[in-house]
Amino acid sequence: MAGKLLNLLALTSVVLYASTYIATPVNALSSGHQHLNRQISHEILAKRNKLNSNVKRCKQRPPTSISVSSVISSSIPTSSVVISTAPVSSPKPSSSAAQAPSPSKTVSTTPSSTPTGTGNGGNKKVGLAWANGPTSDLQFYATGSVNWVYSWDPYTPDPDNKYNLEYMPMLWGPNQVNDFESVVKAGYAKYILGFNEPNESGQSNLSPQAAATLWQQHIEPKRALGYQTCSPATSSNPNGFTWMQNFFTACDGGCTVDFICVHWYDVLASDFQTYVEKWHTTYNKDIFITEFAPQNFNGGAQPSLGDIWNFYQTVMPWIQQTSYIKGAFPFGFMHDMSNVNIADQLMATSGQPTDLGYYIINGNY
Repeated sequence: MAGKLLNLLALTSVVLYASTYIATPVNALSSGHQHLNRQISHEILAKRNKLNSNVKRCKQRPPTSISVSSVISSSIPTSSVVISTAPVSSPKPSSSAAQAPSPSKTVSTTPSSTPTGTGNGGNKKVGLAWANGPTSDLQFYATGSVNWVYSWDPYTPDPDNKYNLEYMPMLWGPNQVNDFESVVKAGYAKYILGFNEPNESGQSNLSPQAAATLWQQHIEPKRALGYQTCSPATSSNPNGFTWMQNFFTACDGGCTVDFICVHWYDVLASDFQTYVEKWHTTYNKDIFITEFAPQNFNGGAQPSLGDIWNFYQTVMPWIQQTSYIKGAFPFGFMHDMSNVNIADQLMATSGQPTDLGYYIINGNY
């Protein structure tokens, strides 16, 4: 009996000793490991994205039909005022993506290798705000409805003029003066675009007085070479209209503008039309809408893909029918949408147009 009691006491001592060194519970360990794994996966993705960004794209295969489901949407941060945020050279990548809803209307959208839609009655008003460089993807957008292209700098994305598009060099701001003067010579183009959103600190950020001086030094002299000139394009921030009025005051008659350029980002087609009409009524000049998209920069939800389709199916016929609108450049025919809702994207990963992009460039409205 005493022996059994001693054995029992010994066994109890072993159990108590061992329990003192048992590891932390599994759920606590798994939490730490999950955090480490998330961090590792983020580092791998970052390295992979950096590597992919340096890989040259292969020559495009003949295009196939692109479904609307290839367009993706994301929820993005918004600002407190209506402003546009065009890139200096190319937009920053969107941070997230999710599947977009189907459009509210059905449109036939099977592209050919070189789309040639002419359903707009011969008006060639569609323009390409092109941040993709001199790529062969441009062939997919040279339709019977597309006439204009610019790239937020003085350099054409079509140096050999393969696609017969009217290129418009831009003097984005003071940091591009040397490039602008080196390439914008007689015969290089016919139109010059003025400064990009000078009323925004994140863009060319020019006072009206500084802009007037820069214009008189570098843009006004180009008129002697045969160029027509297009005004600076302010964002649709309400202070943009005041900025333009002050710009013309500062010019004191020394800035000749043939066309007014405007940018617009908001939600309602009716507000877009009213905004463009206001600029035309004020200055009584033809208008280039060099950036626009249904995009909410005022807080709240972004338009759905169905809303975006409805917007373009309203405004594109209006643009074609409005005589004072010289050209319109939807944002964006590009892979990288900066901080604009990626549901507005008009270019698929293949480099070809999305269904919505195809609708816009083929003029069947």
